[in-house]
Amino acid sequence: MAFPEQELVSAEQFLRWIRAEEDRFELVDGRIVRMMTGAKQSHNVVTANIVAALLPQARPGGCRTTANDTAVRTGPGSVRYPDVVVDCGPSDPDALEASSPTLVVEVASPGTSAIDATDKLDEYQGHGDVRLILFVDPDRVSVKLYRRGEGGRWEIEKYDDLAQGIALPEIGGSRALGDIYAALDPAPPPRLRLVDVSGTGRAGP
Repeated sequence: MAFPEQELVSAEQFLRWIRAEEDRFELVDGRIVRMMTGAKQSHNVVTANIVAALLPQARPGGCRTTANDTAVRTGPGSVRYPDVVVDCGPSDPDALEASSPTLVVEVASPGTSAIDATDKLDEYQGHGDVRLILFVDPDRVSVKLYRRGEGGRWEIEKYDDLAQGIALPEIGGSRALGDIYAALDPAPPPRLRLVDVSGTGRAGP
């Protein structure tokens, strides 16, 4: 199944088409977009660490943890592929998409951070089943967790210390930040630098 370059494609059409494709694509507002390949080792290690950490915690609740190739339908003309998905819906071995993506994870890559923090965040927050959205910087100790609270209101939690724990009761567990960055030597988070604005040589105020 081929599509003219300017033809808008539905999520259903895309998911049928992608079965026969070897390259990686996403669907954004009805347009097929080629995904970036060749991720850095730090990106791959963090992704593997997250899967290894979440897998045993999510399984007892009937949830499945997958990486890279599980589609999340974020609209009638949009399909995304998070780096990690915890799917807590009914299992279908032949399905290409998550039936109930409770947690989605995006590990930052050069050139994608702005898209992750804007377009993808909006799309994931608009998905009725998504309850947790995790953004991870693989090179710096920096994790942002968006959690759907009461009444559907989203709250943001920020983590920047390897000793911190992230509570994830929605999937039956919690993880230490150190588990995410295991086998890596990430840079510390940036700190605010006080600047002397008084001319006295002292940082102020």
